[in-house]
Amino acid sequence: MSQLFRPEAVAHKNQRLHGAIVLASTWSYLALTLFFCIIVVAVFIFAFTHGFTRKETVSGIVVPDRGVVRIAAPQSGVITGIQAKEGDLLQVGDPVFVLTSERTSTKGDTQAAINEALSSRMGYLNKEIQHQGVQSGNKEKEIHQRLDNLNASLKQLDGELALQRRKADILRELAANLNSLAVEGTISRNSASQKTAEMLEQQARISAIEGQRLTTQREIAALTALQADLPLQSSREASTLKRNMEELRQEASENEAKRQLVVRADASGRLAGIVVDQGQPVSMEQRLGSLLPADSKLEAELYVPTRAAGFIRPGTEVLLRYDAFPYQKFGQFHGRIREVSMTTISPIELQPAGAVQAGPGHSAMLTEPVYRVRVSLHAQDVVAGGRSYLLKPGMQLSATLVLEHRTLVEWILEPLLGITSRL
Repeated sequence: MSQLFRPEAVAHKNQRLHGAIVLASTWSYLALTLFFCIIVVAVFIFAFTHGFTRKETVSGIVVPDRGVVRIAAPQSGVITGIQAKEGDLLQVGDPVFVLTSERTSTKGDTQAAINEALSSRMGYLNKEIQHQGVQSGNKEKEIHQRLDNLNASLKQLDGELALQRRKADILRELAANLNSLAVEGTISRNSASQKTAEMLEQQARISAIEGQRLTTQREIAALTALQADLPLQSSREASTLKRNMEELRQEASENEAKRQLVVRADASGRLAGIVVDQGQPVSMEQRLGSLLPADSKLEAELYVPTRAAGFIRPGTEVLLRYDAFPYQKFGQFHGRIREVSMTTISPIELQPAGAVQAGPGHSAMLTEPVYRVRVSLHAQDVVAGGRSYLLKPGMQLSATLVLEHRTLVEWILEPLLGITSRL
């Protein structure tokens, strides 16, 4: 080894320090170490407790949770009366609007002319009904009188027939005696033949009386049958006249209904959103107003685009900002998602079926299919400056939805977690 290294190097290598090694430390080093430890702990805490939140701002309107009952015009016409004012509480069947549909021609008001003609026909038919009752009574009296006369004639014929038969018997007996005397030659043959002729004439009278009696009996039978059928016939005639009267009344009612129609409430609720004025012409199915069902509450209806619908679910908190109450002054309001539609809705389908519409701004901004999200409101009013302002259906709003929240650790480890999940 002495041949490989110089003697000085070998001598220096053999010289070593003896004893324990003591490192000198100062307070500045300790403070710096503690500071860096605190920073590391704070970074870890921040990474596990803080992160990124993905939000989406969507638009919507305030609607009743039980929907809106639409009041529409059943036919074209002109509004001639408004029977209730906005905010009134109505019951089913209460009158709301009066609508007239007068039609005119070169000869004047067609509906009024039809009404006048129907009234004239009903007046004539009413007189005919009264005349039919009087005529039926007179006819019954006439039949009864004729039956009395025929029965009297029949009785008289019976008496005359009995008398003529008795006379015929006498003539028959006398003719027989004369014929016997003529045979004996006591009297002439002419005298006997004369009595026989008288007897035959008497038989002819009896036959004529019997014919009259038979004719009278037939007339009595016919009148008796007519008398029995008279009440039924009168009833049929009266029923026909009454039926014609009812048809005329129904036609008049329909004509009057077409002329002046009362639009009534289809459900109980509070009248809202009257959009017509008295004297305004309207078309069939045009909206006149709307009814908010009784005991209904307001909720927010949000329109969420498909790109933001994957992470929303019932129960999620929502921050709401009403356009009528600027959030810079009134702040934001809380709500909770109650329902999410299962399918998308096109912007055309978002035109509300009820009377309360969202206005041109909302539907115009929507250019893609959306999901309808219903949000329960924590409050039905807005309180500011010690005053309470009630929300109203149709108010536009915007809402902030929290779609996703990830910590910094999850964000950093996302590639690794993605690879693990794929494996």
